[in-house]
Amino acid sequence: MIDRLIVVGKALKPVGLKGEFKIYPYTETPDIFKDFPFLFFEEERFEVATIRKHQNLIVASLKDVQTLDGAKKLTGKIVKTSSRFFPPKEKDEFFWFELIGLSVFNTQGARLGEVKSLVRTSAHDVLEIYTGKKELLIPFIDEIVKTIDVEQSQIIIDLLDGMNPDD
Repeated sequence: MIDRLIVVGKALKPVGLKGEFKIYPYTETPDIFKDFPFLFFEEERFEVATIRKHQNLIVASLKDVQTLDGAKKLTGKIVKTSSRFFPPKEKDEFFWFELIGLSVFNTQGARLGEVKSLVRTSAHDVLEIYTGKKELLIPFIDEIVKTIDVEQSQIIIDLLDGMNPDD
């Protein structure tokens, strides 16, 4: 995998007075944050001091941010890290960031659009697909998602009745 910066979340409000802040994780497994020694905010690199999970969020502190005002400056910023900090994958595994931008086809071979993002919901994850005209929200479940081929940059889905994007 080529080393690149990957969006892993969004900085939320500060926690306390000593520079801690919350992060809304964009990763499938928030626990992966414990493996990130550095986080980037608008391409500026910060060394991580502490990372802990709190409910569905991450609470972080950075070595160079130790005040409430410092943490407030990060609020709302996109959080990135280097792809080299991600753990190794099994053969048929993928990271969410690898799916962004993949072309999505139905089982008949018609291109529906490309993956814009993935969204976690309480029921199941959802693929957000941009068709060029509108967005489709497709449940990321085995009954619908038939093939994911990162090397070929494509996902094959079998839409259920009533899910036709032309409806």
